[in-house]
Amino acid sequence: MFEYTRQLASAKDNYERIAKEAGDKVNGNILTLFVKSLLGGWFVAIGGYAASVIASMFYEQGASNGTARAAFSLIFPGALCAILFTGSDLYTGNTMSFTFALCKKHITFLNYILKLGISIMGNYIGAVIGALILSGGTTYFLKDVGKGAPYLMDMAISKTCKPFWKTMFSAIGCNCFVCLAVWSFYACYDSAGAVLIVFAHIGAFAAGGLEHTIANFYLLNAALISQSGVSFLDVYYRNLIPVFLGNTIAGTMFMGLPIAFMYRETPKHPIFKDSRSDDVEIKALIV
Repeated sequence: MFEYTRQLASAKDNYERIAKEAGDKVNGNILTLFVKSLLGGWFVAIGGYAASVIASMFYEQGASNGTARAAFSLIFPGALCAILFTGSDLYTGNTMSFTFALCKKHITFLNYILKLGISIMGNYIGAVIGALILSGGTTYFLKDVGKGAPYLMDMAISKTCKPFWKTMFSAIGCNCFVCLAVWSFYACYDSAGAVLIVFAHIGAFAAGGLEHTIANFYLLNAALISQSGVSFLDVYYRNLIPVFLGNTIAGTMFMGLPIAFMYRETPKHPIFKDSRSDDVEIKALIV
């Protein structure tokens, strides 16, 4: 029989940690949050651009294109890693973490709504700037000019041709994966484990073709800029609105509230600590 140390926080401690950090973010400076969310949108844009370039190299019109989707899934998770390791901001993860802070009464409901609004506004502006600079500036996806034009055109059409409710349900599944990635990142005490779990969750939603608000802010605005055969109405009404609703429902009602309910009781002798540098260990025995 031997003993090992698992570098992983308990679920209760992880909930307390995320709720506290989210509360600090919500109660902090509005301009700071806006800059963080602006940077988060930019990171999603550069990740989406890089993933789309790689995927377009394997893309064939009319084929199943499993290889292209797998290539996208391997590259895109780097965007969330960049956001988490730099401490910048992502609206979809905030729908869960801010809900934790609200349930713990670290923040008011008015501040909850206000800061979620600041978060998505900054993400939107950052992602659109990315679309203008990367897709508009490089012309890699520009119709009849760029090598990646067929890929982006077919991707944009596939995202905007589905019924409103089907798109929203896809977005619910997507943000469950994103919130699980954020949850798991905070649970890990080593960077390698954090990166692996983020790649697993984000790669899963990308491979499944699920809909993510901030990713689509970049991808579909890039499609508009690149003249990929979709209209403003297609992009915003047929995709971005239902995806926003689905992502928000997932983060608040499918992840935030159930987890907050499970761990609503404050332990009499909490072992939660604020810093990852503290020695927090979970011991287990193996025969």
